[in-house]
Amino acid sequence: MKKKETEIATNVSSGAEKVEVVEREIKTQKSAGKGKTTAPKTTKTTVKKTAPVSAKGDSALGDSVKTESVKAKEINAGTAGSKAEKESQAAKARVERALKKKEEQAKRKELRLKRAAERAEKRKKKQAEKKALAEKRAAAKKALVEKRAAERKARIEKRKLEKEEAIRERAHAKANKNQENSKKKSQRSKNRRERNHKTEREKGYGGWIAAVVSLGVVSLALATTVTVGAIDMKKNADAALNANKATMYELTGIMEHVDDDLDRIRVSNDKAQQSRILTDLLVQARLAEADLEKLPISAEQDGNITSFINRTAATCERLLGKLRSGEPLTEKDKETLEGLYKLNHSIREELDGMLEKMTDEDVMSYIKKGEGMMSDVFKKLEDMTLEENRAAFEKAKQERAPKNMPAAPFESESTIDPTRAEELCRGYFSDYKINDYAVTGETVSRGYTAYNVQGYDEQGAMLFAEVDKSNGALLRFDYFTECSGETFDIENAERIAEAFLEKLGYTDLTAVRLRANGSTTDFTYVYEQDGTVYYPDEIRIKVCRTRGIVSGLDTTKYQKNHRDRYEVNPEISLKEASEKLSKKLTVEASRLAVTATQKGEREVYEFFCSYGEEQYFVYVDANTGAEVAILNAKNIQ
Repeated sequence: MKKKETEIATNVSSGAEKVEVVEREIKTQKSAGKGKTTAPKTTKTTVKKTAPVSAKGDSALGDSVKTESVKAKEINAGTAGSKAEKESQAAKARVERALKKKEEQAKRKELRLKRAAERAEKRKKKQAEKKALAEKRAAAKKALVEKRAAERKARIEKRKLEKEEAIRERAHAKANKNQENSKKKSQRSKNRRERNHKTEREKGYGGWIAAVVSLGVVSLALATTVTVGAIDMKKNADAALNANKATMYELTGIMEHVDDDLDRIRVSNDKAQQSRILTDLLVQARLAEADLEKLPISAEQDGNITSFINRTAATCERLLGKLRSGEPLTEKDKETLEGLYKLNHSIREELDGMLEKMTDEDVMSYIKKGEGMMSDVFKKLEDMTLEENRAAFEKAKQERAPKNMPAAPFESESTIDPTRAEELCRGYFSDYKINDYAVTGETVSRGYTAYNVQGYDEQGAMLFAEVDKSNGALLRFDYFTECSGETFDIENAERIAEAFLEKLGYTDLTAVRLRANGSTTDFTYVYEQDGTVYYPDEIRIKVCRTRGIVSGLDTTKYQKNHRDRYEVNPEISLKEASEKLSKKLTVEASRLAVTATQKGEREVYEFFCSYGEEQYFVYVDANTGAEVAILNAKNIQ
């Protein structure tokens, strides 16, 4: 603790000493960590004399000074102790107030932090509620969109099913009508034979005598009757021959159609596509049944062979019922279709072989006597179907024991004249050594109008071309030159075709199909952009591999459909589309494509697949995943 001196002033002129004690500063200090205050020390008092005095006065003054000094000390000591205690208490109070203030500040800070945390938590909770509400609304909107899409799809499917049902009913009605007509015809024939036989029995011997007696009288009339009857008999025979041949050809065509439907349905994995194929298959089966009723085969053979057709139709109706109720086709159903396909394929091959060798004599021999090649074929078909029917019957018995934008049209206004068309042909066929060109007329089609231009080479072979009147484009041409050898291989033929197309100004094309036909090879090119092929933009070109030149061209589809194309952005991936395929198929290649349908262009994934010895092109919608079409590679032209 610091000490300050206490000044005491004495007034000697008045004869009394006055002591004036001034406390300059008393500071208290607390002990470290204990809060105790040290008592102040007594300050020294200095007495100054202002002037000398006498001896007597000096003695009295000395006593007075001593007394005042003692009093001053007592007063100073009491005052110092009281003030020190007060200062100690005041300091303690100040410390307590400071601590209390600090505690209050800490509490207020803690309260502020707590309130800030509560506000943050409230904001976070509000944001979470807002996000949850947004998600709920988005989910509700998505569900509504999906519901509407499902309802729209259901309506479309319902209309399709109603249309298919109408087609089936018409087919049933037609088949039943044909069957009734056939039965009526057979009954009429039977009745006529019975009447003729009865008449011949009733005439007897007397009738024959009467006829002989009257022979001379009616010889002229008899001769006329015989001649007319012979002509009628020949007409009837020719009519029967032609009718049976027509029925055979019709039946074979129907069985080919049935074969194609069974071939596609066994690898289809889309309900809509399966429904379409089964409906067509049912119609074709009914038509085949009606044709079998027309043929002059025995009732037993007809029943045995028709049973297979009936079983095919019954299977179609059963599977269509499953699809209509929303059930998928099981592996067991597909095995049944596989068996029907194998048997029908064998039947079709037998019928095709018979038609290739069948003559009019074979048909007449079967009609008249039920003999010959046709009889052997029908017997073989009967044995095949009987064996299959027995196997199916046994199997069923065991199972029952304890289940886009429209295409741009051509311009119609004429912008070039015939002379210009001839000049263009000279440029198009500058390497063909054509002597002269002449416009011989016009081709007026639904989509375009073209000049017909003809020219002849040095050997006299004709070149015929169609040149668009609106823009001078080469639409078609055929060069009728001799082509009987294979001097150039297919790779060279492809290079020749591409060079010719580049000369005409066609770029960004890719070959999608080729068909070798002896000494000529036909190529199909389509437009390609960013890895997507556009089948509507198609060009067909034919190369003579004997002379190494292009001998035919058709660009009408390309001219009609080609326009500026934009990038295709499918909604499903290639992997997702491949998962829609039948597990039986092995994918060899795939790509994104645009195809033409009755409702416009459609974005699809094209899969080139194999199954056994057969190869297929399967098209899956790139946005919905629906199976659009299945084509057998051998049937693509």
